[in-house]
This record gives sequence, C-alpha cells and structure tokens, in this order.
Amino acid sequence: MAAVALLFLLPVIVLGQVKEGQEDKISNDNPARPLQMPPASTEAKEAIDDFDRFQRRGAWERALKSLYTIAEDQTRRFVDGENGFIIPIERKRRLILAALPANGRAACRLFYDSEAKRLLTEAEGSNELKNLETIYSSYFITSVGDNAADRLGDLYFEMGRFDRAAECWLAVVREAPDTDLSPAQLSTKAALALYRAGRLAEYEQLKSEIAERHADEKITLGGLSASPVEQLRRLIVENPTEAKTKAASAASRGEVGFEGEVETIWQARIADSIEAGMSPPELSQWEMNPLSAAVPAVAISETNLFVNFLGHNFAIDLKTGKMLWRSASFHHLEMVGMQDQSRMVDTTRFAVIASGEYVWSLAKDLKDPNFFGPFRLTCRRADNGEAVWQTNELADYAPYDLVGPPLLVGGKLYITAKSQANPQMMQGQPQQFVLAIQPEDGRLIWKVEVATFRQGVPMYYFYYNRDPSPQPRLVHRAGALYVDTQAGILAKLDAETGVLDWGYGYKTDPAQSMDRFFFGYSRPSEATSSGSNPIVDGEAFLIKGMQSDRLYALEPNRMKVLWERPISKSARLLGTDETTLFLGGPELSALDLKTRELLWATKLPSGSLDGHLLVRPDGLWQLTPRGVFEIDPKTGAVRRIFRGKDLGAASGSLYLTDRLVLAISNRAISAYPRKAAGAEANASVDAPTREKRASNEE
Repeated sequence: MAAVALLFLLPVIVLGQVKEGQEDKISNDNPARPLQMPPASTEAKEAIDDFDRFQRRGAWERALKSLYTIAEDQTRRFVDGENGFIIPIERKRRLILAALPANGRAACRLFYDSEAKRLLTEAEGSNELKNLETIYSSYFITSVGDNAADRLGDLYFEMGRFDRAAECWLAVVREAPDTDLSPAQLSTKAALALYRAGRLAEYEQLKSEIAERHADEKITLGGLSASPVEQLRRLIVENPTEAKTKAASAASRGEVGFEGEVETIWQARIADSIEAGMSPPELSQWEMNPLSAAVPAVAISETNLFVNFLGHNFAIDLKTGKMLWRSASFHHLEMVGMQDQSRMVDTTRFAVIASGEYVWSLAKDLKDPNFFGPFRLTCRRADNGEAVWQTNELADYAPYDLVGPPLLVGGKLYITAKSQANPQMMQGQPQQFVLAIQPEDGRLIWKVEVATFRQGVPMYYFYYNRDPSPQPRLVHRAGALYVDTQAGILAKLDAETGVLDWGYGYKTDPAQSMDRFFFGYSRPSEATSSGSNPIVDGEAFLIKGMQSDRLYALEPNRMKVLWERPISKSARLLGTDETTLFLGGPELSALDLKTRELLWATKLPSGSLDGHLLVRPDGLWQLTPRGVFEIDPKTGAVRRIFRGKDLGAASGSLYLTDRLVLAISNRAISAYPRKAAGAEANASVDAPTREKRASNEE
C-alpha cells in the first residue's frame, strides 16, 4: 500500500529526455513540446541531410537525386523551417532549390528538364492543377518552371485563392532572374492578388516598386494595354476614406451609457429558476458545484439573443426580453448538479453562434456518466428552436470530441476537434483536427490533422478537478484559416481546401506524462485564464497560448516574427486600439505596442481571468461581482462603478447592441439602456471628482 500511495505523490514526468540547454528549442521533433505537427519520416529527413552532404562536395547528381527520391506521400509532412516555423517538405524542397548556386541550377535543368516539360505538356483538363503544382514545388528552377508558376497563379486567381496566386507570380519575379516573362506584368498581377487577399501593406509596397521600376512600360491585362500603374488604377477602385468612414460609423453608435443607478429594461433570471424549491442542503451543494458559476454563452442577431447555458438553449427577444423558445427547463440542472462527475466539466467550452435562419450550439450532455463523453454540435432553427441536425447522430463525427468555439465564415462552419480518448483500449495519443462543415445539413466537407498531442489524457478523474484541455481558437483572414492550438502551435490552413500550409511553434509548457489518477481536490498553484483569440493588429497577429509565458507579434503573410516579450502565463489578450494592447488576468493591464512596456495595471474584484469585456477607444468596461467597472484606457484609473442589478454574480460578460448593454452572468441576463437619462450632465463631472466618487463607492 505504501508503494501505491507513493505513486499518487510522484511528480508529473516530462516526456522524453531533453538535453541541457535544449528545453526552449522550437522544433517539431523536440519530445518536450506538447504538440507535434504531422512529422516527415526518418527517411525523408535523411534525404534532406544527404542533399546537404553531397551539395557541399559538389556532387550535384547525387544531391538532387536524394531530394527527388522523397516519397510523394511525404511531401505534405512537416519538418523544421527557420525561426520557429514548421513547414511541409514540398515547401522545404522548393526553398532549397531556389537557393541553389548557378552550377546547381544548371545540374537540375540537365537532369530534370525533360520531366518538367513532360508534366507541363500533360497539364490539361483534370491534370492541369496537379501537374502545375508539382512543377512549382519540385521543378521550379527548370527551364519551364516560370511558365508553370505563371499558369498556376492564373488558376489560383480564378479559384479565388489570391494568397497562392500572389506567391506564384512573386516567386517568378524574385527567384527566376533569367525568365522571359514580363516582370512588370507579373508584378502587376501579384499586386492585384495581394489587394484582393486583403494584404494591403504588401500591396502598397509592391505598387510603389512597380511605379519606380516599370512606370514607362506597357502591359496587357483584360485585353487592354496600359502602364502597370494605370492597370492597377483601372482594376482596383481604391477608397482611402473607407477606414475613416467605418471608424466614424462605429463611433457614432453611441456611448456605453451606464450612469448612476441605471434600471434594467428587462432581465432574465437564470439562477432563481434553478434554485427555486431547493432545500438549504441542496442549495449549499449546488453553490459548491462549479456549474453554479457558469456564465452562459451567447450570440446576438439583429432582433434576438441566443443563449447556451450548460447545453440548455433558448432565445430572447431583445426588445421585450420575452423568451421565444427553449430546448429544456432549467430545473433539470438541479439533478445534474448533485452528481460529482459534473465538477470536471469545463463550462467555458459551451458555445453558440447564429446566422440567418440557423443557430449552432456546442454542448455536452451533462447527464452522461461517461467522463470522456464528447461535446456535440447541434443546429437549430432560429425562429422556433427545432433541432435540424446533431453531430452525435452523424457517423462522420463519431471519432471526435469537438473542442473550441466554432467559426462561421464564407458559407462554411469551422470547428476544432480531438480524436476521442479510449483509455480502456490504451490507444495512441489524441490528435488535433480542424473540421469544415456544411452549416445547414452538417455534412463534413473536409478534415485536416493539425498535430498529435504528446501529453496523454488523464485515465481517471475523481470528481473535483476541472478538465484542463486547452481550447483552440480559429481566425479567418483573406482566404486563410488560422488555428491557435493554445498548446504551442499556430497553424495556417487554406480555408477552401483545408491544405495545411505551415505552423509556428511558440514557447509553452512542456508535455507531461499520462496522469493515472486525479485524487481529491487540488487548488491551482496560480491563477489561470480561459485563453484568448489571436488579435489582428494591422498585418500582424498577436498570439499568446494558454500555458505560454511569451507574447508574440507574428506577420503570417511573410512568415516573420516581428517581436516577442515575456508575459505572465495567466494573461489573456482582450483587444487593442491604435497604440495599446489590453490584457486580462489577475489584473487588467495595458501594454504599449511600440515600446512593449507595461503602461498600467489595475486590480478588479475577482480579476479578469475570463468573460467578455467591452474594449473601446473611450473606455474599458468589465462586469465584476461588485458591479460594472469603467476603466480609463490611458491611465487604468477606475472612472466609475455601476452597481446595476448584477451584484453578487461570480463573473460575467458584457455585450453591446445598437440600443442595449447586455450583462451576462451566472445569475441573470440583464439588458440596460445604452444611454441613460441625465448622462450628458453627469458626463461633465471632472475626472478627479469621478475618481473620488468611484473610490468612495468602492
């Protein structure tokens, strides 16, 4: 028995033996990393090493042969690139070939020109795209590589894959100095593709280069001959005031509007419905259950509020507060709350989104006694709540546990998933997937494996521990889908096809061995946040994983890390204005984006570890157990505290509509007016007086 007891006390073991000084190395093959993107085989990696060895000796035939003997099914597997990026072998091979010296290029043409020409000749009909992609990735530096890249760019442009079109045309301009194609025409087409892809900074830079280098040339596009600058002016209707107009429109939507003792327009009381009729012991047991502190997930349409509260879905009319429909009664949660296995459920995994006639909710059946029971996605009709389809009734989703909020864009529903654990079968480590779904019928369009977890799934839970699994976050931009796994990898996929382009490995906690038992309750050693979405800042992404102590500014289009800096592991990203990044965590804080220095930090009741804040240029607003705090974004000073009708709530979120401020807490959903009577007069009170008032109220 002593040996068994000792087993429970053993520290968690880090997987693999990492050499001293290598703990922070960003490598897809580092066994201490929690995730590994689909790795290339040992033979494929050895082939690249063989190329390096032979090319140093000038043995070009053997060097090139080593690259071209890599099996076709390995070209989409991943190896280490530069500066923390993890790239497929086909990209690695193209970069290697593009960097060859003159004698290496000559050797490649000597040995492989005939194969490239054959592929180009046969690039017709159904083989056109495949053959052109093969030439571009494998034979770009042959005598026909530039022509294949130009045709491939045209195909991608017609398909709406503007990122890839620009990449093809710019590769010819920058990596094929002996091309017979017109650099002016290629550059102009690339500029047009960059503009269509939303990569405006790169577009402006390339447009300047075109004006400087090709101002006197004539090119033909769309049957018309003109200078490159005139062609861009003709094909692109630029509106320099568009951004200002959008900003003005957003600013004109009005103030948040809390002022003094604001009365609610309507309120939907959740906790009262659940707790009605409970005896004192039952109420005490319910309040000790983490479910009682759950904040509902919401989605807002033009007229309705859609709510997912622990799998209970309902809709509320935003104007009247009337409940339009619901999927189940709240009192059913009382019985669930008395079951200890419910304590392990991560209540932040419940999600809901809405668009047009449908609502999609992510939930778990809390009555399911299976600890490893998956979360499922349900599609309902927005007008009456009727279920249209559920993933648990569709065979394609049987292997997956859906985790992370879904994203609806471009007529597709995207969501991340893990392969389900089956500890009885001692199966391999779980895998991280991204799924693309037909929104109206649930048909699985494509699925892509992003990575495999090195950290095992706990074998047993003993009721008192919250599921620690990270929730990946999805961002869509310019035809690309980005997934932050929250566990050390940001990956880029093609949103249309699901092709995995690359991954960036950021620093995060090392992988841990499979925990056999969770025994009793253990309080976390430090505060942990609920994670955060990557934030778009111009052309860059700001990313910070759930277990990472680094903040990164990453420019994904150029695969470039702009900067990084240390940050609290418990911090989460809230939003930005033109110069400042706002952070949540144990404190609410602000970071100067230019100097990366901390500007201020403000303590709020219960911190800012989760929930949705209002982040605006004129202020920050957070719902706390002691009311809504309004924070000055420049100084971090508490301007006002609005007590409202949500005092005592464990935590909550704030959302805006055109006329309402919605406070969503574990106790109720409260609708406040955007502009309170007399607010104009009160707004004239000077800042010291407001701060003194807030201090007295506190």
